[in-house]
Amino acid sequence: MNMFSKRVTAIALTFTIVTGFLSGTGSLSKVSATPVKIGPQDPKEVEQFADEFFNRPDIKDSMAGVAFVVVKGDKVLLNKGYGYADVEKKRPVDPNRTVFRVASISKVITATAVMQLAEQGKIDLNKDLSAYLGDVRIPNRMDSPLTMKHLLTNSTGFEYGDGSELETGDLSREVSIKQYVSDNTPTVIRKPGEYYRYDNLGFTIQGYVMEQVTGKPFGTYVQDHIFKPLGMVNSDFRLTPEITKELAVPYNLMGEAISTYATVPTELPGGGMLSTGSDMAKFMMAHLGGGKLGDATIIKKETAAEMHKPQLAVHEKLPNMAYGFEYANQQHYNGHYMIEKAGDMAGYHSNMWLIPDEKVGFFVTVNKDIEFRKQLLEAFMNHYYPSKDGSQATLERSKHSLANLEGTYSDLRNRMWTSHIRSEDGKLIVKDPLGEHVLYEIEPLLFQDDQGARAAFKLNGSGDVQAFYYDLKSDSWTERMPKPQHYQDVSINHPYAPSIYHMRQLKVIDEGSGDNRFEPEQAITREQFIGWFIRWAGVAPSKNKSVFNDISDSAYAKEIQAAYELGLIQAPASGKFHPRQLLTRQEAATIIWRMAFNHLGTAPKKAALSGHTDAWALEGVRFVIAKQLYGPEVVEGNDGTFNYNSKQPMLKQEAAAMLSRFADNLF
Repeated sequence: MNMFSKRVTAIALTFTIVTGFLSGTGSLSKVSATPVKIGPQDPKEVEQFADEFFNRPDIKDSMAGVAFVVVKGDKVLLNKGYGYADVEKKRPVDPNRTVFRVASISKVITATAVMQLAEQGKIDLNKDLSAYLGDVRIPNRMDSPLTMKHLLTNSTGFEYGDGSELETGDLSREVSIKQYVSDNTPTVIRKPGEYYRYDNLGFTIQGYVMEQVTGKPFGTYVQDHIFKPLGMVNSDFRLTPEITKELAVPYNLMGEAISTYATVPTELPGGGMLSTGSDMAKFMMAHLGGGKLGDATIIKKETAAEMHKPQLAVHEKLPNMAYGFEYANQQHYNGHYMIEKAGDMAGYHSNMWLIPDEKVGFFVTVNKDIEFRKQLLEAFMNHYYPSKDGSQATLERSKHSLANLEGTYSDLRNRMWTSHIRSEDGKLIVKDPLGEHVLYEIEPLLFQDDQGARAAFKLNGSGDVQAFYYDLKSDSWTERMPKPQHYQDVSINHPYAPSIYHMRQLKVIDEGSGDNRFEPEQAITREQFIGWFIRWAGVAPSKNKSVFNDISDSAYAKEIQAAYELGLIQAPASGKFHPRQLLTRQEAATIIWRMAFNHLGTAPKKAALSGHTDAWALEGVRFVIAKQLYGPEVVEGNDGTFNYNSKQPMLKQEAAAMLSRFADNLF
């Protein structure tokens, strides 16, 4: 299958973070069995801890290269590289020189710069943002202003949190932040400050505001006011020749090198930073030192403290955002207050954790699409800060009161992530793409599962459920969806009814014909399937000029272009998409597979097939069969093979089953 230029979207970030932080494997007991109860102190002991972790077979055999840093106060306890920056050339990782893309950790640098300007009175965090936007206008459907604080805390209320492509293979291409914001202006559809959802576009807009109030390019400002004062000599928001020379080669899950790419815009405030282990050590020490490192002060002590405390929370004991920093997998904080930031781009994955009260920070970055950050966090905290007894008695609540929390909850960032919640014997059962979880109430509206992960509900002013959050998926709240209206031609006993009504409840599929009929056995067109798919994935329709010359009159033209930019469909030499042509089952399978492989890091699957499938579609059909992304139309033969009827048109009911089951069988 051809690879496509990657586009970082809600999909990629959501599932990179979730799959990484939730599906790590391997025994943590292999790392330094005797806990150190006073935190990291001795550099040699810290190096021993790191060596044992990164030389574990399950870690070492899967990685390309790693830089790992541990700091305490103003001292670097460890700054070490493991593996290779370039596997083919056997070039080892040098933590002082090897450059990695730290991706969304960039957001903390951007937030720090914004707070500098707030100190100077150039930005008021609580002022209507329109005062800083020049000739850019952000449509706001709510009777409540959008402010910089909302941007800093991922609570903008934007309809979509991602713009168009964020990566390009054209290294000479230059796109300004202003141009990008103008081309991807969001719309506020929820009251700002009321809902949490990870928001890349909001941080890009912060960079634009910085340019407006300082009169300087974003990258120049950061260099002059953060990088240079701290001595971060190998950090930049531009892929300069010097940076490129030291850049670690990125690799996909299969270990194949990914071509060097640049960001869009060229200086990307929310994800474009390139840095080294030693430079990130200086940034962490500055924050842990109250904004000061040596003779350099980048923010005031009071500002640092403000940045480090919770600013948005679903529950007072389950925070979501500080200023730029976030919280995830809080059950592994072992009772300590921590702030963190993760970063994910194609071939690069990073994480920075700070424990402000201990003045301890640690940072890891890798150059391959692998995941062990949850394992590292758990190992580090269990070794240096063993868990206290955090057991809590569950509350006695009536079954009726818990029943008020039941329902289907749709993720605000990604519709494909659905949580089905029911009450049972005084506890809540949550079914989501990770499986079923039992939640026990420990305080009103605050719950905990058997592994210590917490969840909470937030009520609105009327006492109704406003949102639900479960710390196993830390990038967004979910909202409860109303029960779907029934179609005249889809009874509750219809074999595809669960899938059809799942998709209708999430507002993915069309409302139906004028007489409220779904016509489940009608074949679906190419344009209609793409329209459903993009809506279901939570991706913004593209605002770019279409690469296809036959979709100008299509109601789904913007979704088709977005699918192309995601690499889900190709543009043939003729430039035609044939939007009203019926979609074949193997075409649908290939689109699903490209999403899973290109954006979710899914490895190819094996399945025994019969019948005829074109060679280009085999991986997709095998994936669909292996993951059981079909309805009752597919059955296993007596010989253990499956005939997917690959070349037949896909029916609407089958498309609904494919999308619904994909959402429920991601892992």
